[in-house]
Amino acid sequence: MGWLWGSGNAANDKLDASLRDFLDKENPTGPKPSLPSKPVEKSTETQTTEPEPQKPIVPPESQFQDGRYAHLWKNYVPQHQLEDRSKSEQDRLRDAVDSFNDRKADVGRAAMENCAFEYMAQFDCFKSPNWTQASTMCRAETRTFNRCYDIQSKFLKALGYMTMEYRSPEDSEAIQMHADRLYQQMLEQEKLIEKAKEEGKPIPKFEGILSKQNVARAMADKITGAAPSAPGQVITEEEEAAVWKRIKPESRKLYEKKIAELPPEEREIERKAILGELKAEGSMVKSVEQTFIEERINRMKRKEAGQATIGDMIKSLWGWD
Repeated sequence: MGWLWGSGNAANDKLDASLRDFLDKENPTGPKPSLPSKPVEKSTETQTTEPEPQKPIVPPESQFQDGRYAHLWKNYVPQHQLEDRSKSEQDRLRDAVDSFNDRKADVGRAAMENCAFEYMAQFDCFKSPNWTQASTMCRAETRTFNRCYDIQSKFLKALGYMTMEYRSPEDSEAIQMHADRLYQQMLEQEKLIEKAKEEGKPIPKFEGILSKQNVARAMADKITGAAPSAPGQVITEEEEAAVWKRIKPESRKLYEKKIAELPPEEREIERKAILGELKAEGSMVKSVEQTFIEERINRMKRKEAGQATIGDMIKSLWGWD
């Protein structure tokens, strides 16, 4: 192998003369190319951090909220929006009223689910009562269930369960869970207060159960960071002022009288529940008014184009224009 690698001694190199001539011809001449210099490391003090690229927006229906497959969701339209496009004005009016009534019924259903244990205790008491329960006609069990159902319903209303805006079933379930969590927290606070009274200790002071800070602590998920009017949050002061502004003075006096008749610890809960229901009712009324406006505009367009229907003519005679 000495012919290939060489021994370091020119006398011992036994290359063929033709091969040596070829290597001499192909051997590059001139200065040797210089290697690229080592890049200078930038100091962390002078280096500016580039802003991270904004993630593509994807709808909540996507399982990849980090922006993957955003191009596939570019022209996506939710199913409820597609259905709304094909509805007439009458259908939209009916849907607005039916949706409000359905939300009121949903509050009762969700409260019933949250009070399932209290209901079963009442049911078992009536089915097979002991001597004490029979003598009191299950008064304690009935009172416990009725209070649970009433307070849970108010919590659900205060947390926006009756909101008319579209929300996913997951959001509804989260609100229902938060209402039950707040109710259990309220019961725990009441136990601590009763224990302090029995032991003669100072009564502990707690933050309002529906205060903004307490609700935020109880809702450690995505709803907490949502918009102020989103479901799962108590109504803000600005929204409260807007709600009372729409209510007639005489009606507001009746609401305030109803709140004042309650015990002090229940007044705030009742007030937030009333505001939640009034806010949902205002959204329903606004939706109905918007539908009437759109229907009137479409009716005027048909009249100008000479395509007025019999219904348009009847409404014109009734002075709906």
